[in-house]
Amino acid sequence: MRRRLDRTPRGSAGIAALVLLAAAVAGCSGDDSPPRDTVRARIAALAPAANLGHRGTGLTRSGHPFPENSLPSFRAAMDQGADGIELDVELTSDGFLLVMHDDTLDRTTTCEGCLSAYTLAEARECRLLSGDGVPTAERPPTLEEVFDVLPRTALVNVELKVYGGTCRTPTTGPETLAATAAAEVLALGVESRVLFSSFDEEAMAAIRAEPAGFYAALLLGVQESIDWPDALALARSLDQDAVHPFFIIPPEGVAAVRAEGLQANVWTVNLARDMEAAIDAGVTAIITDEPAILTEVLRQRGRG
Repeated sequence: MRRRLDRTPRGSAGIAALVLLAAAVAGCSGDDSPPRDTVRARIAALAPAANLGHRGTGLTRSGHPFPENSLPSFRAAMDQGADGIELDVELTSDGFLLVMHDDTLDRTTTCEGCLSAYTLAEARECRLLSGDGVPTAERPPTLEEVFDVLPRTALVNVELKVYGGTCRTPTTGPETLAATAAAEVLALGVESRVLFSSFDEEAMAAIRAEPAGFYAALLLGVQESIDWPDALALARSLDQDAVHPFFIIPPEGVAAVRAEGLQANVWTVNLARDMEAAIDAGVTAIITDEPAILTEVLRQRGRG
């Protein structure tokens, strides 16, 4: 059951009120399975790999028709055969979630400066830029708007983007971000479709501490910098459902992840040969700028 969100500020009282609304919605669902189990099963059912469109159909880039993290890009990814999409969320100064990758608005919008310095209303006055730097009619979307344009079967990887030192404020840290995102997902009634992920350990610990039992995945960086025993030990200590490593991961690395009972959802895989290698290695999901290419790879492997 989907609920329209009451757009009120997210102070501590606001978050508490949204949590109460979310709990009421969850109590009406009639499904006793925690969301993490449902999402794991849905990903497994999409073998040999789930197809998730990275920021929709990829980064804002010259010649590409869609700005990243825009509603048209998300719709296009689904039209190209994706099973779902990946997006990024951050907090505005007044405590609302907005879909945005960078700490600042400079690269992708007509505005400048830290998103954390803007209210939701102010940030919504910005317009997303095309890959050639031309303003479009699109504005940075809310999470509610994204779910409104997606099929009700679509998986959504919500990456929690924790601000760096310059843009981080006392009200936009990892725990507040995680609590706000969790409450909004519950209030929308979409928890059985959401994968939460982040590079930030505090954010993922906060997601895991949520009583709803969300699917949680620790993001990992480029492979040369990863100490795999330590990374898997950290994922175990945070009680994660998956790790999201950069796609150049050897088969033995995938095997080690799967041996821990974790799903392996890799990013960002854009060439057919790399998709084939990732599938051969045993990954469970592929996050890609090219969902149409992955759709064809999966079709050739017998997935309808």
